[in-house]
Amino acid sequence: MKALLRHSDTPRDFGMGEVPELMTPPGMVKIRVAYAGICGSDLHIYLGEEPGLPQGIHGHEFSGTIAELGEGVTGFTLGQRVTAEHTASTCGRCVYCKTGRYQLCAERHSIGFDTPGAFTEYVLVDPQYIHPLPEHVSLRAGALTEPLACIVHAVSLVETEPGMPVLVVGPGPMGLLTALTLRAYGCHPELIGTAADKERLDRAAAAGIAVVTEPRPDGYPLTVDCSGAGGGIRTALTALVKGGTLLQVGIAAKEVTLPYDQMVYRELKIQGTFCHTWKDWRQALRLQESGVLDLSPVITGEVALEDWKGAFEDLLDKKGMKVLFRIGGEA
Repeated sequence: MKALLRHSDTPRDFGMGEVPELMTPPGMVKIRVAYAGICGSDLHIYLGEEPGLPQGIHGHEFSGTIAELGEGVTGFTLGQRVTAEHTASTCGRCVYCKTGRYQLCAERHSIGFDTPGAFTEYVLVDPQYIHPLPEHVSLRAGALTEPLACIVHAVSLVETEPGMPVLVVGPGPMGLLTALTLRAYGCHPELIGTAADKERLDRAAAAGIAVVTEPRPDGYPLTVDCSGAGGGIRTALTALVKGGTLLQVGIAAKEVTLPYDQMVYRELKIQGTFCHTWKDWRQALRLQESGVLDLSPVITGEVALEDWKGAFEDLLDKKGMKVLFRIGGEA
């Protein structure tokens, strides 16, 4: 089967190739990939910034149809439309697994990182991490359930209330998803970026999200950094009111210097967030099914897997927002 392969940790050493079609072992499910999204982490891998990954097929945001059920698997049907978490396995014994926070398990393995991912025709998934798509959620939108579940999880870790002003820093896909989710919860998100983000900010404005060039002078009780950049994190921190909370969604690839004394003098809080859990996926699908949250503003393109290079390079240049590989989905 065709696949987009990482040949080595050398920057940009990706290419199309052929790999054997997967056998379906007992207890596992084989999914025919319909759509797979390009995540920021895939771009970091492409640039050689996550060396040492044990396999070369990436991609962890996907939807598809069930192609084969391994021996002993029940509760699913062939051809069923699904999406799936990228958790491949956990220990099942630690305090995090036992309390439903299995994404923090030290022995967790992930599809697209530790095991072969979705930038190919088929992917193997443990059935406990599969989520059927509701009738009114398309395969196209279903491929975005993973990043949406990340944001649903992040927002669940902080206090929000209707009418609350929230500053979202960084207008990439996760920033726009954050703003859309906060709006669905009744908050008033404001999105800020840099001059290089103009195309993305314009897209957010077209989706009805308030775009600002400066934080409001009276501050915000909650800010969310989705940039992972030092300047963005500092903007999010200094824009807080006393007692406010910074929700850190973006991953900082480099060390960041912050005015840490403000944490004491102004009683500020920083809340980290990582990945998602089963309940976050159920909520993400409910938001889509109900129509409260429309993901179409986030999707800016679809390309064949063979056209991967242009899609990767455009996203690195901040052209577009979320690009999907159309692998086995509708034309």
